[in-house]
Amino acid sequence: QAVLTPDVIDVEAPEYLARDLLLLLFLEPDARCSRCFRAAVPVHARYHRPAEGTEEAVVVLQSPEVLLCCCHSHLSAECWEPAEVDTPCPSDNTSPCQWHSTTHRPAYEESMLRVPVGLREHSSLVCALTLLTTGLCSGLILAAACKYGHFS
Repeated sequence: QAVLTPDVIDVEAPEYLARDLLLLLFLEPDARCSRCFRAAVPVHARYHRPAEGTEEAVVVLQSPEVLLCCCHSHLSAECWEPAEVDTPCPSDNTSPCQWHSTTHRPAYEESMLRVPVGLREHSSLVCALTLLTTGLCSGLILAAACKYGHFS
């Protein structure tokens, strides 16, 4: 089960206009290890501003915060402490649950994505070619409309 906040995401927004997301994953223990959990989350790399002198932007993915839910009858020692986080419960419960931050060992120390970006020194060439292509294609569409169009 997963909860994503906000519900609507503009996946085409560049990284400098994108809003932060909150993803809550409700995981069950791994069948082979009662204290082990596994999750895979697809990641969408956003467009970055053109850079000067480099063809890629480095994005650091922080290790997730792991929360322990005190919503079931098998309460652990952390559940006797005051709640640190108040977030929704799994779908079987409508009221907020008590969640406690717990220590965990991430699979990797730090994950980094290298996102390709345009070079700022190419911006004049890109703008000129885009304008030329747009003008040429608009002219071809207009010529075809005048030649084959039926105007009354």
